[in-house]
Formats: sequence, structure tokens, C-alpha cells
Amino acid sequence: MSTKTTFRLIVAAAFGVFFIVAGGGVALLATLAGSFLTLIAVPVFWFRRRRRAAAMLLGGWGAYLILYVAVSTGMALMTRRSGDGLSLGQEFCADAGCFAVDKIEKSSSGQETAYTVSWHLASTDKIAARRFPGKGLELFMFDDAGHKFALADDANPNPLDVMLPAGGTVRDSMTFRVPDTAQPLFLTAKYRPFTFQSLLPGELSLLPHAPVKLIRIQ
Repeated sequence: MSTKTTFRLIVAAAFGVFFIVAGGGVALLATLAGSFLTLIAVPVFWFRRRRRAAAMLLGGWGAYLILYVAVSTGMALMTRRSGDGLSLGQEFCADAGCFAVDKIEKSSSGQETAYTVSWHLASTDKIAARRFPGKGLELFMFDDAGHKFALADDANPNPLDVMLPAGGTVRDSMTFRVPDTAQPLFLTAKYRPFTFQSLLPGELSLLPHAPVKLIRIQ
């Protein structure tokens, strides 16, 4: 491989990394569109006996997909996992809204405690109503040992899938049942696998990692 070719590959890789890191949703949409077009173009080239072009296109796009997954995994692992999380009343802002836990009510029964979490989601758009992208966003509690505590089976699986009025606030509550031995407790949210958002750079990861300590419950 010539020095010129090597330089071009390095530049292309650097641009790809920058595009994936900075692009966010645009990078994901471009990746999905490119994958769709590649799946169409490769068979066309092959049956037209342009097999070299088909192989180059498939190999080039395959290399980009590997880069996308590797960069996304690196971003996920580099996300800060330390700290004690936000306190009651402190807002975490993303997309169209700011989320915070306002109050926690506890009810113990035997070796289990029910935590009823009252929360609000406030719109950051003062002009128009917007739907918060909460469909497929799973909220759960976890402890330092890595034990996960999900919402009850009969609870709304997408509590943050709500329409936010312009500059308005939505309030609701949700309940988790947690063993008394689980301490400390944190509340967090993560998009379920195979949703659109789970494929975003920094969300998609081939390696397991600890969830973000979003809000400290106790």
C-alpha cells in the first residue's frame, strides 16, 4: 500500500470518527440510508458483472459499519458513570424536556419496599408543543451491586412518552418494588434494544457497561 493511499485512509477514518461523534441522529440516519442503498447497489453491480465495484462498495461500507460500532461502543464506555447522581428536584435535560424527581414515598411490606416516585417533565420549547421521544425509553432502579429493579408488569412501559405543551410541564408518578437489602439506589433510563434511539452513537455498544447514575433515590 502506497503512502498516498495510507494517508487517504487515515483522513477518511478521521472524518468518519468526527462525523459519528458529532453527527448524533444525523449520523445514524445517514448510516441507515447508506446501508439501504448499499444493499440495493451491490446486487445490481454484481449482476451487471461489475463485480470489482460491488466488492469495493461492500468492503468499504462494511469497514464504515465496523467503525461506527467501534466508535459508538467507545463513546458509551467513556460516558461518565461515577458520581452519586442528581438529588431530588435537580433537573436532567435532554431533547425537548427536563426531567426531575420531586418526591419519593416509601411503603415497606416484609422484606420489600415500594418506592413511589413523583416526577415532572418540563418542556424546553416555549413556542410549540412537542412530543418527548420517550417511547422505548425504559426507566428502572439499580443498586451498586448491579441489580436492576424494573417497573411492575402492569405499569405503563413508556411513562415518558408524553406530549409536552409549549413551555408546559407534565407530572406523574411510578412505583418500583425493591428488596430492603438493595442500597444505595439510583433511578436511570435507557432505550430498549432495537429501538431507533438505541442505535445512536454512544447508545449502541457491543460491550456491557454500568448504567448512568441519573438520580439518587436513597
